[in-house]
Amino acid sequence: MCTLVAVDALVVTVTDAATGQRLCDAKVLAVEGAFSAELRASGAAQECVYSGPTERAGLYEVRASRAGYEPGAIGGIRVTADECHVIPVRVTVPLGKSGS
Repeated sequence: MCTLVAVDALVVTVTDAATGQRLCDAKVLAVEGAFSAELRASGAAQECVYSGPTERAGLYEVRASRAGYEPGAIGGIRVTADECHVIPVRVTVPLGKSGS
């Protein structure tokens, strides 16, 4: 029996590439072909994550950007689904500081 809870396809952490510290004020996009969605930020400052799109399987590229950092992207992220919901995929996108 399936639940009525909506599940996000991607759960993304954005980090500083040098320190590993989480970046909680980034802009994160999930892109698949012509589809693009900005992911929602959630969680406390120490554990912030970005999630979405809801209940959408596919082959994604995750793009992240933040002031003071070079944009970063990770492609080839495959999100599958079972008979009820997508199976969330956790991704970490490290960003290098601008001018480094």
